[in-house]
Amino acid sequence: MTTTRAFNTLCAADRSGRMRAAASANVVDYAPAPTVGVNRQFETSMTNRRRQMMPVRLLTGYSEVINTLCDELRRTSAGDEVEFSVYVFESGKSSQRVIDAMVRAVNRGVRVRCSIDGSPVSKFTRWCEGSTTLTSELEELQTKLGRERFSFEAVRQPTHAKFMVIHRKYSLPTAIFGGVNIGDRFANWRDFAIRAEGHEVVQAMRSSLFKADTSGSVDVRDAGIRFVTNLPTGFCPLAWTFPRYKNFPGTFNIKPTMMKLLEDASYSRYRIAMAYMDAVGADMLDAMLARGNTSLTLVVPRNPNVYHDANRKALKRLIQRNAARRNGDSSNLKIVMLDDMLHAKVFFAESDDGTLPDVAMLGSCNLKQRSLGQFVELNAEIQQPILTRALRAKLDDIINESLPICDDDLLYAEPKATVEEWLG
Repeated sequence: MTTTRAFNTLCAADRSGRMRAAASANVVDYAPAPTVGVNRQFETSMTNRRRQMMPVRLLTGYSEVINTLCDELRRTSAGDEVEFSVYVFESGKSSQRVIDAMVRAVNRGVRVRCSIDGSPVSKFTRWCEGSTTLTSELEELQTKLGRERFSFEAVRQPTHAKFMVIHRKYSLPTAIFGGVNIGDRFANWRDFAIRAEGHEVVQAMRSSLFKADTSGSVDVRDAGIRFVTNLPTGFCPLAWTFPRYKNFPGTFNIKPTMMKLLEDASYSRYRIAMAYMDAVGADMLDAMLARGNTSLTLVVPRNPNVYHDANRKALKRLIQRNAARRNGDSSNLKIVMLDDMLHAKVFFAESDDGTLPDVAMLGSCNLKQRSLGQFVELNAEIQQPILTRALRAKLDDIINESLPICDDDLLYAEPKATVEEWLG
């Protein structure tokens, strides 16, 4: 992790073809940017060096995410702008902390734009959970503070992405994104987010979400981060009725990116943490296992807050398909269940010999048909060594805390499982 000044120096030098970094009073000269014919190993080494220095940080757990959100809002000043979007924003002490931080920012002259999902999908989810949303409170805040200072929108398009972007007038912009919603009941949920700093990475994230010409995918090579999104542009009754076979109109790049990672012969060992799955997600993982010489460790919540039976039906499907193909040998598939609520959506891939960099994918998208083909979602594919090492360690902790599934863990009720799968 570098200071802001060192990061700016690095970016400027890289663009001019000369890499220079200041260390105390000394200036260290690096070689010019690689040209055609330069040793590929040198080029890879320099790329990895730049990636090591990018200002990105893994956030683990609800408290760290809330603290970081509030700290970023506290550091805003007059002329800054904030974009904030979550799927669920419930009442509670932690939620009030975020709202209070927003109000203080507005009173300092910051413009805040806030949105949450107001679609029938989220309303159905809240009905299933018996939960509430702060829509009316945020609308009242808009009236009190004035729309030009604080604006709020309950988005009608299913919007599952979670992020906050701060555009700073006098310093580098920052962004926080991942899988974490806002509300006290999420305090003990296991989840991840990322804090990123710098014009390039923040603009890439925004471009992937808001610019149609990006096709839902933006790569920040030096940061080792590629943003991938689902961007529906409307509603389709046929797709709503048959979500497994048809997407909403729009651009949906997350599933193809997931499949590319799962089908990449360079990688053979996978760890996946997933909150919710259905048959579509199970078949994606099975396609990876069908490659042969691959292994998967999958961790899921034992008792998810929603879609309990759909999850177990998907797990049974995956186990049966893999076992049938291998004549009952399931040594390539390990499934464990975490007693805590696991809300993460994380892929992690490693090569056999360790010569290739680990690749991870982290974000908001579940392995479910409507997440993959109907919701706005934001994921990041990561080869940033600082992030991948931290993420691997946290995934291993979660896996070690979990227990292997038994036959009882695969029991589910019908038609409840099928209804959950279709509705989710």
